[in-house]
Amino acid sequence: MALLIGCRGSEAPARVSVERPASVEVDVASNPEPPVERAPISDDAVIQAIVAIADRDSQVGDLLAAVAVEIGPRLTGSPQLLEAELWAVDQFEGWGLTATHEQWGSYPVAFDRGKATGAVVRPEREPLEFGTWAWTPGTRGQDGLEAGGPVRGQALRYPEDAAQLRARKPYLRDAWIMVPYGFERPSGKLGQQIERAFERGKIAGLVFAAGDSDDPRISTHGDHRLDPDKLPTRVEIQLRGDQHHALLQRIDAGDYVELEFGVANRLLPGPVPVYNVIAELPGASLPDQRVIVGGHLDSWDGGSGAIDNAAGVATTMEAARLIAAACARTGQRPRRTISFQLWSGEEQGLLGSTAWVAAHADQLAGISAALVHDNGTNYISALPVTPELHAIMQAVFEPVTKLSPADMPFSLELVEGLPFEPSDSTSFLREGVPAFFWGQSGRSDYDHYHHTQYDHADAVIDAYQRHSALVVAIAAWQLAQLPAPLERHNLVALPGRKLGAALHDTRVVSILEGSLAAGAGLAVGDRILEVAGEPVSTLAQLLAAVRRGDSRKTLTVARRGAAGPGTTRVELQFDWSQDPDEAERMARQAERRKRFGEQLRPWDTEPGAATPEPAPHEHD
Repeated sequence: MALLIGCRGSEAPARVSVERPASVEVDVASNPEPPVERAPISDDAVIQAIVAIADRDSQVGDLLAAVAVEIGPRLTGSPQLLEAELWAVDQFEGWGLTATHEQWGSYPVAFDRGKATGAVVRPEREPLEFGTWAWTPGTRGQDGLEAGGPVRGQALRYPEDAAQLRARKPYLRDAWIMVPYGFERPSGKLGQQIERAFERGKIAGLVFAAGDSDDPRISTHGDHRLDPDKLPTRVEIQLRGDQHHALLQRIDAGDYVELEFGVANRLLPGPVPVYNVIAELPGASLPDQRVIVGGHLDSWDGGSGAIDNAAGVATTMEAARLIAAACARTGQRPRRTISFQLWSGEEQGLLGSTAWVAAHADQLAGISAALVHDNGTNYISALPVTPELHAIMQAVFEPVTKLSPADMPFSLELVEGLPFEPSDSTSFLREGVPAFFWGQSGRSDYDHYHHTQYDHADAVIDAYQRHSALVVAIAAWQLAQLPAPLERHNLVALPGRKLGAALHDTRVVSILEGSLAAGAGLAVGDRILEVAGEPVSTLAQLLAAVRRGDSRKTLTVARRGAAGPGTTRVELQFDWSQDPDEAERMARQAERRKRFGEQLRPWDTEPGAATPEPAPHEHD
């Protein structure tokens, strides 16, 4: 299913035809009335054409609707993802790119998510909001004879000891066992006894809290690595946190509560082939060198996968359409091949992109850059760059900077090394390819939608999508036109200096045995006030102060005394000079000072969006 051509002369790519269901809201129409003409942002005729075409006929919203509305959730290995892949191949080919549907592996079991219903039926009927994880079984009906049929039974609290287990045994038949949020189920002998009782008593299933009582989100995950000969049979419900909490309160108060769930999930024997979609616009003079633009096409199936990641798919595909149309209009082609890649298996561990990298190892040396969009619908606002890449990337993104309005600014973020993000950019970066994960800003709360039941097309902000697609297209074209591939020297950061303590903000919550912190006398409860005389009040400031400058530092802490309520200032000496990585860290700093002077010093800045700060309680 490939057309072995690049741009089709003067033939422009066809439009995307999409009818949105009436129930789907959109932020702004993708193709409003023609805007006021922009001032030129570049002398490059292709960039001028890209902007003009996008301003008059953006299709990024139509592309997203086709993926997230017409097709919907796209679990890897599902018929819906296959439909989306074949649709994408057809779109790319219609725009004049070569396109392949490239198998990279298989999943052992297929999963088919069916209809799900749930309610409290006694003492009074009340609807319940819940989910189930992918690759988990459905209900079997009241007598185990109806696949997907509802099962009604008493709600019981999960037993915490042998006495509670004995008390619940007579009532286990068809019972729904409520597992408290954060509860650690008993292990050992008691855990085995509980498990046997559940099996013999033929419980209906377990009901977990999807979150705490003030978190309405229901996340979807799942493990595809099933043995076809030992498929799971126990139903596991993920109930909205506040509803779960309220039901447990009623049960604990002695109320008789009866629940009913019907879940039509099916597990089907595989193997199920899984694919990536690869579309390319061949380079005119350096066809064996590539710039990769991509995002993952798969999603979890608790929502429709609009934010994660139809948003990134739509900008990737719109960038391909815009560049192809601009080529057709101007008669030009990129110097390097531009490869547009839609991976699957990302949600299960970057599987599709990792497989592509392994299968195309001979191409890696020729990849100048990879740009990955996988952070929701907020506008693209930043890109991390090392000092070695700063100057060339300033030139690459000059048109983007001129393009960006005041309410959607763009900047380059200076970092010690490109970050290993939890997305497909990491598959390339760990093989030494300059791979970039776009920074994004805006009014969308990504965490609210990410992997939850709220991830639907009405959450997408079309104005942001239109702008981001333009940024991606311009960046891809500019990178493809560079006289030389991007430099790979000092591409990733060296391991940072470690204190050997777990921190919450600047307070010490634990000490690693045998660590530098233990040797220096740092104690649990200490609050770090200064690093080498520099005040620190946040974890980001603390980590930045630790990593810059000399190998030997004095840390000043506030320590509570045993004799009274006051605190004492204590100075502790830390010495990283014996750390095996320290010599290389200092050598890199010296090299960069010599090459770039004092202007580009990422080690002197606090971690920003491109270098996420560690979570609370993380050891450092």
